[in-house]
Amino acid sequence: MKKNKILLLIISFIAASVLWVYVVTVVNPEGTRSISGIPVTFSGEDVLREDQNLIITEGKTMTVSVDFQGRNADLNKLIKQQSEITAVVDVTRIRTAKNYNMAYDIKLPTSVQDSGITVVSRSPSSVSFAIERRVTLPVEVVADYSGVTVADGYLLEKTSLDFDTVQVTGPESIVSSIASARLAVTRTNLDKSVTDTVPFVLCDAKGKPVDTTNLTTDVDSIDVTLTVVKYKDVTLEIEIIDGGGATSKDTKIEIDPPTITLSGDATVLDGINKITLGSIDLADIEASTRTIPFDIVIPNDTKNVSGVDQANVTVTIRNKATAVIRATNITFIHVPEGLEPTSVTKQVQVTIRAATSEIQKITANNIRVVADLADFSLPGTNTVPVTIYIDGYPDAGYIGDYTIVVSLAEKTDDKG
Repeated sequence: MKKNKILLLIISFIAASVLWVYVVTVVNPEGTRSISGIPVTFSGEDVLREDQNLIITEGKTMTVSVDFQGRNADLNKLIKQQSEITAVVDVTRIRTAKNYNMAYDIKLPTSVQDSGITVVSRSPSSVSFAIERRVTLPVEVVADYSGVTVADGYLLEKTSLDFDTVQVTGPESIVSSIASARLAVTRTNLDKSVTDTVPFVLCDAKGKPVDTTNLTTDVDSIDVTLTVVKYKDVTLEIEIIDGGGATSKDTKIEIDPPTITLSGDATVLDGINKITLGSIDLADIEASTRTIPFDIVIPNDTKNVSGVDQANVTVTIRNKATAVIRATNITFIHVPEGLEPTSVTKQVQVTIRAATSEIQKITANNIRVVADLADFSLPGTNTVPVTIYIDGYPDAGYIGDYTIVVSLAEKTDDKG
């Protein structure tokens, strides 16, 4: 009797299952399902953008909720593929930038037959969105170099960007609010030139980043070149030519500025230890102190970082005195054969320089004015350079250059 009951229960369960399968698959009663979070898409957005130069701004992230009715088998299939359901708004006929409220169509998964599913209700019943004019404007690139440091003995000579502006395309209201494309360059302890690729951030006039959801740019990053050079302090020098009764030991030289700073490639700077401004001939310096300006000529492939292009050299001659003596002892050497010289100039005022203890002892008797006539071979009157000799005082000298007027005449035989 107990076995009969168990068998009866089994038969009943099988019958019920068969009946359920029959009802679901054959009879297949209708039902309803609610699906929310269905994303809104826009059909013809590319046409809107390319042909009308318009762009959708607000409303692109909206979702809708829809109640579907149909056979349970179709509804179950729809539920399994609900991620493929979209709410489609057709914008191909839009021509004006403004706010819109438009109906939408529900697009079902391709595996679900539209004829088996009915949309009972939808919320909201239409979609609100905004259309703006699409513009392209140049935006200035602004670089922040505060994060760049160089090694000791080196200098950040210059910086350069491969683009000074970025072309930004998007809704006019957003693009017109962009004031700059900002980038921050960070490099530490640089001892050579480098180029980095740095991303930028679009910012408004207050320096705050703008929403770039609907924006595109012609480049995504900027190449920044940091030109780093070595720098070096180089001494300025002057060449002193002994003369006029004075030597370099008798002088005090002051150069203002004493040094300048050069920048350039390390291989060039390592070979530069001084810059010679020029020369000063003490025979041309009459006063005890004289200041002479010199242009600073820097070596090739270097740059004068100091910005000073001229130096003043002050020469002070110490323990020396000057005097003017009228010299009358005029003689000639290398007199051309057959000519007789006569000095038209009878005396030469010679400025001499000697030690203060000797200057008062030198007189005209110690001074010889010698004219060399080697370059004069024809009769006539000529201006001839002369050399001054100060006999008896080897450390004394003369200042300046001197000439005399000499008459050359043919010799005549004296038979009388």
